[in-house]
Amino acid sequence: MMPAAAPTLIHRACLILLALATSFLCSCKTTKSVFASVSVKPSSFLSHGSELKEDRSRSAFLGNWWTSDKKHQTAAEAIRKLYISPVRIDAVRPMKNYLARVEFSDERRQKKLVELASYAQKRFIKAFKDSKTPRYEIVDAPAEDAMTLDLHLLEWEPAAFSGFLARETIDLITFPAVGDLLWKPERAATTIEGRLIEPKSQKSVFEFADKEEAKTIIVLPVQEAFPTGQARFAIREWARQFEVMMNNDSAKRPKDSSPIQIWAF
Repeated sequence: MMPAAAPTLIHRACLILLALATSFLCSCKTTKSVFASVSVKPSSFLSHGSELKEDRSRSAFLGNWWTSDKKHQTAAEAIRKLYISPVRIDAVRPMKNYLARVEFSDERRQKKLVELASYAQKRFIKAFKDSKTPRYEIVDAPAEDAMTLDLHLLEWEPAAFSGFLARETIDLITFPAVGDLLWKPERAATTIEGRLIEPKSQKSVFEFADKEEAKTIIVLPVQEAFPTGQARFAIREWARQFEVMMNNDSAKRPKDSSPIQIWAF
């Protein structure tokens, strides 16, 4: 007789193998663009939003634009200081997730967005300060000899606790990840936009946009048990990816994480 817990353990083991397999796939596209069918629609916050393209060889973000102006490129290359401005949330799009709209009033969501904006600025600053070989020295205010990174949280679908419970229930009586697939429209998601400004011209030399949806987590998916869990995980990834990309180190190519994670919080 098979122990009662055996089927669940077998299911989890299968997902672990799948999580490992995804890391070897998708040489030309990010794993989220292939497996999760994620797309991003930038706002007018970006001057070149309509020109964003995915470039796996240079960036883990879904949309990227680099200036072709040699003068601006040369000026930006010479700068070694960076000011990361407070993250904007003034044009966050309305929630589409039905369960999130039920659980979150506009007031509660706005309060959480303020927290996320502060968290995002701190994490991007931390990514550079913790780097062993940072390209930029972080400064506390705009300066004539410092680039400026402007960030904007464009979308945030909070993690609805009722949706989390429903997905976990479905997984227990069927197979892990079935709940994630059936409830995909109700899952947490966060979208960010960014622009890197050259101080003299006050023009962008790089713009990007990226969207992250909640990961399928095999062991204790506590990330979605908290309203901002998915957003905070995404922000930490974006900060790490941006810092690596700014280094221009071919040995440290920015990587996007798999949509299936063994553990993540």
